Amino acid sequence: MNYVIGIDGGGTKTKAVIVDMKGKVVAQETVGPTNPNVVSKKELQHTFQTLFHSLRQQAPPHFSNILSVFAGVSGAGNATNKKVLQETIEPLIENNIPIQIEADAINALYSGSYGAPGIVQIAGTGSITYGINSNLEHHRVGGWGYLFGDEGSGYDIGRKGIMAALQSVDGRASETILLPMIYAHFNVTNAQDLIRGIYASPTSKSEISPVAEIVFQGFKDDDPIAEGIIAEAVKETTLSIKALYEKLFYVEEKVEVVLCGGVFQEKNILPRLIKEDLRMYPAMKVVLPEMPPVGGSIIGAYLMQGVDVDEAIIDTIRKTINRKR
Repeated sequence: MNYVIGIDGGGTKTKAVIVDMKGKVVAQETVGPTNPNVVSKKELQHTFQTLFHSLRQQAPPHFSNILSVFAGVSGAGNATNKKVLQETIEPLIENNIPIQIEADAINALYSGSYGAPGIVQIAGTGSITYGINSNLEHHRVGGWGYLFGDEGSGYDIGRKGIMAALQSVDGRASETILLPMIYAHFNVTNAQDLIRGIYASPTSKSEISPVAEIVFQGFKDDDPIAEGIIAEAVKETTLSIKALYEKLFYVEEKVEVVLCGGVFQEKNILPRLIKEDLRMYPAMKVVLPEMPPVGGSIIGAYLMQGVDVDEAIIDTIRKTINRKR
């Protein structure tokens, strides 16, 4: 029997799986970051060596029958990084097996569209809108990082939550339940200690992003300030989706919009509101993926082989993939 390898590489962790041609996962492993923008070439080589060694050890006969490798990796949208990744992975795979390197956004898209053209809206700590059309043209909107973009991301929502809370302390904005909730989250009792703690952190971005969950709770508790922050996130997100649709697709061409990332876990908040905001655009169907992004990399590897990804394959991937490892 033949197999493919799918890889989902990020700035924090990387997951890879070996899958047979019917969707059954036979081996999987998770290692550290593989974004060439955040790790050195030496670290990159070591991480991929560890990854492929583990896959080979788990399934020796399967590894000898790999047909293709699809790797969606954070940072691979850059041509130089793509070349580095290609040169790193090629020596670790035998028999000149074809390897396709793409940005990790493709994994996220395929995890919901199952290989069809479409748009993926990624929003976790950061955010980006990415798409592929039927001519295999790729385009993106946003993704400019927390200094110049990331609208609608966890960081953006969390930052605005803290700003609103501090403005209420100043009297520049209405009182909000976000203030005591944020104090409790950071285990402080006043604004000065809150700011001191955040600025003193070597990873202030990762300190701010989780505050998005507090804003979501404020929204559920009908806090007007939280509602305003969420409304702004919806507006910015749908603006990006509409802009990308106009760049890549014909008027009224039907496409799926896949929502992928931590801020969409509360299905009744951002996903619901985004669907409502896009109601006037019936050509766009909002989808929440039922498999993790590495599942999308499996779809990518199948497409390299011209495999028709049917419901049976998709169902088997869902059932056999380990989401937690």
